[in-house]
Amino acid sequence: MASTFQAGGLASGLDTNTIVDKLVQLQQQPLTLLKKRQAAARTQVSLLGDLTSKLDALRAAARALGDGGVLGAKATSTNTAFTAAPGTNAVAGSYRIQVLALAQAAKARSDAFAAGEVVRGGTLAITARGTAYAVTVADGATLEDVAAAIRQSGAPVSAVVLDNGTSRYLSVTARDTGYPLSGVPADALTIVETSTGAAGRSLGATVLQVAQNASLTVDGLPFTRTGNVVDGAVPGTSLTLRAPGGAAEDLTTAYDPDATKARLQTFVDAYNAVISIVQKQLSPDASTDRESTLAGDPTLRSLQSRLQRLGATSVSSLAAVRTLSDLGVKTARDGSLSIDAAALGTAMGRDPAAVNALFANATDGIAAGVGTLVEAFTRTGDGVLASRKASLDRTVRAMDDRAAALQARIDRYRENLVAQFTAMEATISRLKASGSFLAQIGTGTGNGSSA
Repeated sequence: MASTFQAGGLASGLDTNTIVDKLVQLQQQPLTLLKKRQAAARTQVSLLGDLTSKLDALRAAARALGDGGVLGAKATSTNTAFTAAPGTNAVAGSYRIQVLALAQAAKARSDAFAAGEVVRGGTLAITARGTAYAVTVADGATLEDVAAAIRQSGAPVSAVVLDNGTSRYLSVTARDTGYPLSGVPADALTIVETSTGAAGRSLGATVLQVAQNASLTVDGLPFTRTGNVVDGAVPGTSLTLRAPGGAAEDLTTAYDPDATKARLQTFVDAYNAVISIVQKQLSPDASTDRESTLAGDPTLRSLQSRLQRLGATSVSSLAAVRTLSDLGVKTARDGSLSIDAAALGTAMGRDPAAVNALFANATDGIAAGVGTLVEAFTRTGDGVLASRKASLDRTVRAMDDRAAALQARIDRYRENLVAQFTAMEATISRLKASGSFLAQIGTGTGNGSSA
């Protein structure tokens, strides 16, 4: 760090500190200007990073609609043996469903133990879902000790001690319901006890509830699952089984305009987040420092044009619903999108399959078009925005080097000024001392003699 001049004009009477500061300030102007330009460049880098992030979000939103569909569906029937939750790719329709059995987990329980009674030592060979686990039981262990050892073995079971006020029991329950579809109920849980100790007595654990898989029919076709949440039996719809043994029930699903609008809104929101940044940068407020924006960057003009063309993208293989406008997606004067719910409902009624295909079409669908656009602008190496950001990063680094060189030159300039003014003050001080000495000689007081 450059030293600060402290002579203060003691000999010359000049305000040398202020003179040095003012001269240094003049030399500092190029550095101040450089730092301002550098701050503006850093702001532009940040804006490009934010824009890239928003474009990635737009691509993800479009891809989600391309993969999962735009159409939302809902169950319109009232059912007691099961509930239905239509999800992505659900198809409106009617299905006859009968729940035959619910899945249940295997459970094992020990003999009754009195309070304070301990367990004879040995081993427990636990097999859960086809995998064997060995548990060592210390001689004289409590039921709580055994439960803890079972839990620590890693077996996919819960092990607790139940106390009904009269007796105490070790209860072991398989963590998952059912058993492997290619196996038998005993594969879910078995416990083989080998007692080798002397204190206490054996657990005597036996399986009291065998594992059971869920079973149902859909339009007469049988389905078996290890759990009570059944996916895949009804396309795109998850069934949660509630009560077995009743009569078959009709499940009716229909396309849901509200759910469809909500899904499409995710894309609209992502698009608006991108176009908002673009429009704000291309038309900054009058009070905004334009050097800290991307106002003059042709990259943004190109991106704006590409985004606007998305609204007119037509999927050639479709007929009734070929563009976003056909779905009721409208473009405002500021470039943002909004959804006309009535127009969307009309499109769903006219050609529901095309609503999904508008995004899902692999060649010229919206998801494919957005993916191509975003890739062209954000791809590392040759993406338009990525290249622009890389260029600005290099500029900022070069400015760092230039700023360091300027600062070093300014520091040397200050040091030279301080040295020069210090030398001047010393010279003036010596001259003043000589002048005083000569004045004393002239008055006869310089050598101490009297006239």
